[in-house]
Amino acid sequence: MSTGHIRKRLVVGWCFMILAAPGAVGNWPGWRGDGSGLSSETDLPLTWSESEDVKWKTSIPGAGHSSPIVWGNRVFVTTAVADDPNVESFRGGVYMGGNRAKPDESEYAYCVLCLDADGGAILWSTTVAQQRPKTRRHTKNTYASETPVTDGTHVFASFGSAGLYCLDSEGHVTWKRDLGLLRGKRGWGTGASPILFQNTVIVAGDNDDESCITAFDKATGHPVWRTARQEGASWGTPLLFEAGGRTTVVTNATHRMRGYDAGNGKLLWECAGGSMISVPSPVAAQGLVFLSSGHNLLRPQPIIAVRAEASGDITPAKNQPHTEGVAWWRSMGGPYVTSPIAIDRYLYVPLDRGTLTCYEALTGQVVYERQSLGSRNTITASPVAADGRIYIQTEDGECYVVRQGPQFEILAVNKLDETFCASPAVSGGRLFLRGRKHLYCIGK
Repeated sequence: MSTGHIRKRLVVGWCFMILAAPGAVGNWPGWRGDGSGLSSETDLPLTWSESEDVKWKTSIPGAGHSSPIVWGNRVFVTTAVADDPNVESFRGGVYMGGNRAKPDESEYAYCVLCLDADGGAILWSTTVAQQRPKTRRHTKNTYASETPVTDGTHVFASFGSAGLYCLDSEGHVTWKRDLGLLRGKRGWGTGASPILFQNTVIVAGDNDDESCITAFDKATGHPVWRTARQEGASWGTPLLFEAGGRTTVVTNATHRMRGYDAGNGKLLWECAGGSMISVPSPVAAQGLVFLSSGHNLLRPQPIIAVRAEASGDITPAKNQPHTEGVAWWRSMGGPYVTSPIAIDRYLYVPLDRGTLTCYEALTGQVVYERQSLGSRNTITASPVAADGRIYIQTEDGECYVVRQGPQFEILAVNKLDETFCASPAVSGGRLFLRGRKHLYCIGK
């Protein structure tokens, strides 16, 4: 089968637009919403199970760790469907290794799906590419791990080495771009999601050959700016950090964490001190942006708080607790895959083996440390927060609802019968949870 844009209309004759008035419901347009994981929604469900407060549950073909996004009454998600489903193997948990000797030996359909947020029906599914994978993947990764992003009119979906695609409201591909061969020495695949800034879609393309970060014109897909990066492979999604009268694209990485001018790609600041494996995404609060990383079996596992006015090389010396550009830093405490969440005065850092630590955002002082979220749980999804609560999804289907604030308190533990690696979405008083096989809508 060719790699043409194969569309499968599942609801015949139903015309619709995904454009909705912002605020009509709480839109969740991209990775962790706007990148923060924070929602202003209230009256979200506190407890649920397979038999309680599941408004709908829809089977999603193939494999993907991309998170759902929501705009108005539409949910979008990506997946990669193998001709031979036996190659879609998965191994959860935290472990060393996971390398594969070669790419999966099957043709894959790389798909974008649109679902009805109210009932869960699949409204359309577009196959944007059909080909054998060009790169290897980790045993825990998929070929659809990048979360799409929408501006309410178009959906932008990255599949790493399989390309970047723009789709309109009815699933037609309006443009596509080759992102190159994003190959890593370890062969773990890709995971950085696209983000939107003004009239551009920004994609980080870190790999072990020729890394870069590129802004593409939303309307045409033509490059607006491209900045080379002296980096190896990394997996974190960039963050737009607006402070001090400027908008910075902040990237996590192994060699140097960096901030770029979002309008032209010019390097504003950089900081050494990352871990050997950089997966988490940056977060921001209190005029600081927080970068973290670290496999639990390797050192360092840093957390670094960068000031809004940072400029130039801001790397602190080992005996420097802070610099003009760095408010504070710690050599240990960073997570491996999951990302922190920053809420007002506090930075909450889940660790992949199932604990939660809270720091004062401005100082880095420990508020509480390594509080247990069950026994032998693994956390891959990144937390989201709303209505005074933090929702932390574990791989084995348990979602821990933790009270925001300086006192650690588990409000509820909710179990679903599936494996979860994708991060939740919040919209319209509902949680959208993507498991290995199904997309759940949780609501009262």
